[in-house]
Amino acid sequence: MYRPLISKTVLALLIVGMSSFAIVQTATAQFKATIQLGMTGSSFRGGNLQNTSIITRFGGGAAVRYEYANGFELESGLFYVVKGSGLEGTYGSIPIEGTSEITYVELPVLFGYRFKRDSHYSPRIYAGPAMAFKTDAQISFNAKGSDIVQQEEDLTVEDKDLGIMVGVDVNTQFGSETLSFGIRSTFGYSNAREATPEIYNTSVALLVGIVF
Repeated sequence: MYRPLISKTVLALLIVGMSSFAIVQTATAQFKATIQLGMTGSSFRGGNLQNTSIITRFGGGAAVRYEYANGFELESGLFYVVKGSGLEGTYGSIPIEGTSEITYVELPVLFGYRFKRDSHYSPRIYAGPAMAFKTDAQISFNAKGSDIVQQEEDLTVEDKDLGIMVGVDVNTQFGSETLSFGIRSTFGYSNAREATPEIYNTSVALLVGIVF
């Protein structure tokens, strides 16, 4: 008759212990904000593209992180980023070169884990989906060797671009401030343009930030 009572007591203690642990985890979790600036290199992949090249542009933004006591993090924010590619081809028999520039506001939802949270250098790995919303798209081109460049709005670019973002960064203390240095890449998985065959954005960003 005592065995069921003991079992119930043990179960109750386990529940209380797990609940207390969850409360502690929540109590020690905290919100952090970060501002990040850097350079993004991007190009197209897929389709029947040939002789593409990387373009580099300035970008940055701000994010909010929810840091759990066990090292896991959840992050989202808004980032200004320019993607696209350098292009080479022919128009008729004339060799031409051009640049496609697509300006986005990017909204990632990232899940990460930070190692050695209490040390001077605290690295993190993260990944998650990122939805980019087009704000502008321009394409410029000229005949090779010519200084006459024609630029126009690119109406073939889709309004949204869905991708998967992965990255690593390191937090470090500099006086009373927490600085962040990182690299991340976004692999597009939706057609960047309305036409087929499909082409996709690919970008790599080097970022420096401050964490509040």
